[in-house]
Order: sequence, then structure tokens, then C-alpha cells
Amino acid sequence: MNVPSDNYDDKELLAFLGERESQDINWGSDYVAELGDRLKNGKLLEGSKLPWGKSHNIIRFREGEVSIWAGMNGHKKSMLLGQIMMWFAQEERVGIASFEMPVLDTMQRMVHQAAGCVPGQEFGERWAIWNHERICYYDQLDTVPSERVLGVIFYMAKELGCKHIMVDSLTKCGLPSKDCDAEKRFIDTLSATAKALKVHIHLVAHVRKPQQGGETYQPNKFDIRGAGELTDLVDNVMICWKDKKVEDIRRKVENSFTLTSDETKYIEDNPDQRLICAKQRRGEWEGQLGLWFHQPSLQFTPDARNLPLPFEMS
Repeated sequence: MNVPSDNYDDKELLAFLGERESQDINWGSDYVAELGDRLKNGKLLEGSKLPWGKSHNIIRFREGEVSIWAGMNGHKKSMLLGQIMMWFAQEERVGIASFEMPVLDTMQRMVHQAAGCVPGQEFGERWAIWNHERICYYDQLDTVPSERVLGVIFYMAKELGCKHIMVDSLTKCGLPSKDCDAEKRFIDTLSATAKALKVHIHLVAHVRKPQQGGETYQPNKFDIRGAGELTDLVDNVMICWKDKKVEDIRRKVENSFTLTSDETKYIEDNPDQRLICAKQRRGEWEGQLGLWFHQPSLQFTPDARNLPLPFEMS
């Protein structure tokens, strides 16, 4: 049957579309066993886990999804996501397309995180070998046309078997400046690609400059730069926010300044970094994860003890 013209009053067109979609239409009784199991045992939490145990029962990253990772410049979103991708790579293949940082710079940062300290040459070379068939990198800088970005994603997923693909960032994907329709079409295509290839796409984005508060302002999903529909179209929205007040107080400690009682209490009560889940379409939890930054390893750790997480390089 030939596809009729795009006329929604055309009964032949509607019949064609209905026939094509009929395979995905079921009666409710087809789900008896699955619904009963869910009501008895609860909804099964599926997907890849973040590095921190305290997150495992509240958020996962599943195949067929797109996540936006947003934050202000300097709030460590790429560094944080790099650690996450490396932890994913212990279980599944991942791909990294960073248009803002040379591959060797990305790898140097990640090998610190793997080592849990400042690594030596021998560890670095062993870790690079460990990367084989676990992490692949797209070696291009600056703006790359959107169709090439999609080609990279397709090749990493289809040919190399990557299950998580990081694209850093949306502003480098060759879309016309301030063209909201182009951004929407691109995100739509990413979503369709993720579903078709059963891969999770992690897209780094920026937030608008806050009208007040500067970097002390904690952004939300409505602050993400670009078309307003971006956060509606993706599955998860994650926001990275570094507490600059904590950073300033720690710098005073490093320079042997005496802290006030309020400053001491503030750094005792607040983490260095917050990872904010502003949307999780297939999960119930939205909220904040507090993280602590371990400077020697560039790792983000789960609690105030600030001990680097062990990395399994088997």
C-alpha cells in the first residue's frame, strides 16, 4: 500500500496509519500478570546505577532515554558526568563525544578519578588499556554539525555496542543560534534514536545567567538555556550546582584564616556539590544528592568523610 498524502481528513491515510500502529495496541487484559506482579512486589527499579550507593534505590538511567545534564560554567558538570560514565563502563560500553575538551585532557581527568589520587605513569597506561572496548572517544573539538553528531551516536551505539553516550555540549551541536524549532527537532531526533537503538544519551547543556544571586543562585529546569520544550521532551533533567560559599570557606581554611562560628557550621552542614534531579519521567524520586569534592582525585564522594570511591579495573 502506498502512503497517501499528508491530509488528516483523508480516510485512506488514517487507515494506513492505524494499520501500521496496530501492533502496539493491546487490550488491558494483556497485562494481567505484569500488573499483578507490580502490585504485589512493587515497580522494579531498572537501569544503570550512579557511583554512589545512596542513589541506587531512587534513580537509575535506562536504555531508550535522553538525559540533560545542566549547570553554570565552572560548576563541574562535565567532570561529574565523566566520573559517572566511567562507573557505567565497569558494566557496559560507553561513548564520549566532548567538543569542548581534547580527548587526552578528558582521559587525564578520568584517570585521576579511577586512581583515587594523583596517578603515576604506570597506572595511567594500565587504565588506558582498560579503556579498550569499554570507553570510546570522538576526537573532534569545537562545533560539529548536528547530522554528524547523530552519525557519531548511531555508530557508537550500533557498531560499537555503546549503551551510554555522552554529548558535551548542546551548544556545540551545530544548531542555528536561538533557533528553538531546530533545537526541538534535534531533541526529538535524539529521543527517537535512543529508543530505536536502546541506548541512553546524556546531553550536557548550559543554564541562563541568573537575574540575581550570581553563582549562589541554585538553578532549576526552567533556567536551562534553549527552547522551553527541551526539558519537556527529555526523560531526565539533572542539574549540577557547586556551592561557592563552601568553596570560599574552604579556601579560607587553606590560607589559615580563622572561621566564624557561622562559617564552621555552614561547611559542616553543607556538601561541596549538589546533583539535583529536577525530572525523572520513569521514576518517582526528584530531589538533591549531596556530594563532596576530593581534590587530589577529582572524584565526587558520597559523604563528609570525603574518601575516594574504589574503582574496579579488572
